[in-house]
Amino acid sequence: MSRRKSLALCIALFCCLMSFVRPARAQAKLELQTCEDLKITKKQYGGLPVETAACVNPTKTFKPKGTLRNVHILATFPAVPTGAKATFLINENDANGEDVQYVDYWVSQYHTSAYAQLTINKPGKYFVRMVNTLDRSQVWATTDFSVGEDTVGPRAAGNTAAGQGRVSICKEIDDDWKCVGESSQWAANTPFNVLFVNPSPVGVDFIGIVFHRRGPDGKDVEFVNEYQQNIGETNRKYATVTDEIKLPAGTYSVYIIAWGKRELLEHNGNLSEYFAKTVLTVK
Repeated sequence: MSRRKSLALCIALFCCLMSFVRPARAQAKLELQTCEDLKITKKQYGGLPVETAACVNPTKTFKPKGTLRNVHILATFPAVPTGAKATFLINENDANGEDVQYVDYWVSQYHTSAYAQLTINKPGKYFVRMVNTLDRSQVWATTDFSVGEDTVGPRAAGNTAAGQGRVSICKEIDDDWKCVGESSQWAANTPFNVLFVNPSPVGVDFIGIVFHRRGPDGKDVEFVNEYQQNIGETNRKYATVTDEIKLPAGTYSVYIIAWGKRELLEHNGNLSEYFAKTVLTVK
């Protein structure tokens, strides 16, 4: 690209960005707010899909939600005829605080909103700036919010508290999801089946059935095995039916976990993020 064309492109882009800023400042129509959630609608303009977001319950105080998005930032403004490129900058406490996250957003001539959805679980105060992507010193709008203490603790998945489900050791499971021959003690090297029942849909496609041997103090000391099972995120029950699981003598922790939470490099056990847990004694 020639120097003349490159200069012309930079001037055009600068003018486009200034057209975004000036009407917003002069007419005070650019609004930046934080919300409990966003309602997002889509409309097609030729080959260009455009999202328009609306605030659901404006708030400046949020709660941790595990892996779920808990902070929603929304900017609304008049349509910008030439389009623009914006960035949401999030820092702790103030503009000079530790960087937390940034989100770039391209605004077409059809957009009247831009948004960022974040997962921030660390309690504290946060500062938001909506800036020019090409010149972050050019601040178009600011706001702030806070994240409170985590009152849920370890989570099985998403924002679901750990340990809400039930896992049973059974000889078999009948067609009505009843555990036949249920027991917390089992004969060594004798096959058994596992029944898992959660109070609500698990929200993940795959669960894991994980076995750890326990020491005399009740803590996990040795990883034994894990089995991946496809449950489907809208379901809340799962049962094995193959009679392939059996264990040597010992005492075991049996966990039902989201497969994505399994331990990969080290199997230390003593898990805290699980759907259900039981203790099985094998003699």
